[in-house]
Amino acid sequence: MRSTAATLVVVLVMPAVLLGACTGDVGEGEGDVGEGEGDVGEGEGDVGEGEGEGEGVTPPFGESSHGSGGPSDGGSRTTSDGVDYIVVAPTSATTPTPLMIVYSGVEGGAQMAANLQSAGPAFGLGDVTFAVIDGAVFFGDGSAGASVLDEMRASYDVDNDRTYLMSESAGTSAGLALGFQLRQSFFAAYWANDVNATLTPAQNAAALGFAPFGNAGPGGDFDDADSIVDAMRAAGYRIDDPAPYDGAGADSHGDPNQFIAALQWFVGRTRQ
Repeated sequence: MRSTAATLVVVLVMPAVLLGACTGDVGEGEGDVGEGEGDVGEGEGDVGEGEGEGEGVTPPFGESSHGSGGPSDGGSRTTSDGVDYIVVAPTSATTPTPLMIVYSGVEGGAQMAANLQSAGPAFGLGDVTFAVIDGAVFFGDGSAGASVLDEMRASYDVDNDRTYLMSESAGTSAGLALGFQLRQSFFAAYWANDVNATLTPAQNAAALGFAPFGNAGPGGDFDDADSIVDAMRAAGYRIDDPAPYDGAGADSHGDPNQFIAALQWFVGRTRQ
């Protein structure tokens, strides 16, 4: 298994409304790997001009990956290049399936998967298949997410227009690399939660052929959250106010209210 940092463990919990799926405080112990290390570099390449909205979009609008062979009940998996991840199966499966790639914080992939198994259906994402990567183990490794995305698209019939990305805390830098550079055109919406770094999108909406949705949950780091949202706005992303998120939990790292707001924000988002 590839590893870029030692695994840290933080016990995580969602509120009582999640029927006691987990125990402990969300994100308690804010010593996330790489917290406060500053920018993760500038976006590679110029923000270019596109050929017109919707032309040559990768993957194509209105289609799906036509993958097959994924287990319907989810579970732990490893990509061919050694990336461990956990699939959380939807409670109300649809075909093609919406997919969300998730980088956890230091609570770990298993705890994040347990949270999503309860919180996804509770907050409007019951039809979404989640693929969870441990953000501490794969710290800064956007290519890990690209491998998982490619394998999920091969294994499941993934909806091209309803593919999402969420990164949290220790997973911030890897999520930014995946969502802003390596696989930018694949994601209809990206929320960076409990941020601790920033990055600039490699392409703008004109170059992508569509305008992704974007937002960030500060978790107390308002400077990086402002920077991420400003970069999204400059690249032509669709930004709904408040941006960055400024509701309950915005000023506290690991607050479950901000995590819930992030999940609810994804409901109904599509590239078209």
